[in-house]
Amino acid sequence: MQAASYSEKEPSRFRRGQSWKINLFGKNSDVATPEPQAFRLDLNAHQKLDSHFHIVDQFQVFIAGSGTIGRDEVRLVTVHYADHHTGYGPLIAGAQGLSYLTLRSKTDAGLVYLTTPDIREKLRPTKRRHRVSEPVTLSIDPVLRDRTEVSVETVIEEQPDDDGMNVKVIRLGPSMTTRAPDPSASGGQFLIVLNGSLIFEGAIYTPFSLIFVRSSDDAPMLQAGESGLELMVTQYPREDDWMKSIQAP
Repeated sequence: MQAASYSEKEPSRFRRGQSWKINLFGKNSDVATPEPQAFRLDLNAHQKLDSHFHIVDQFQVFIAGSGTIGRDEVRLVTVHYADHHTGYGPLIAGAQGLSYLTLRSKTDAGLVYLTTPDIREKLRPTKRRHRVSEPVTLSIDPVLRDRTEVSVETVIEEQPDDDGMNVKVIRLGPSMTTRAPDPSASGGQFLIVLNGSLIFEGAIYTPFSLIFVRSSDDAPMLQAGESGLELMVTQYPREDDWMKSIQAP
């Protein structure tokens, strides 16, 4: 299990082309590795990322601004999932820009544009799952502080043959505790603090801090901070042969 404090990483934001980036787990790589990778990307107004795919399973959580991904509108808080070697896009930011977290259970080797010559030679067997959620509404501060029961809401429901892939939001009032979902039948999870704060292993994590939970880890205990907690769980499908093949170089 690994944790990344957003407040500690945020000062390291850097300009990358038209965008701005904050690495939360891992770093840019041209080699796939078994280590988790996560970052925040801030797209400039009307910036466009052409249609492409990655060679690892991926979630994207849209946390500010607005835009589109293919034919789907995205804004706070929309979740997108794509299997490895599954094309999506284009991704286009709105007039006020678009910010999102990219979450990968393993480090990607870099995007592959769908216009790449001989692209079929780069493809691998995949179920080609591609899902976009309805927006998740976050609580205003007094409502979150007044919550008296734990709430678990499904954002992306597991479908037949999804191999455990799903997304949930857990809402807790101040100082409340609950166990996170069991990761054992999945390909791992990212826990994303969206609102309030999470107390984990003696440290306080604020939005948009991350916890990466491997399938071999015990489900962690979640404790809300003094203002409550709204936390998203993005659960990856059980690894197929391709994802299992990504090992340390």
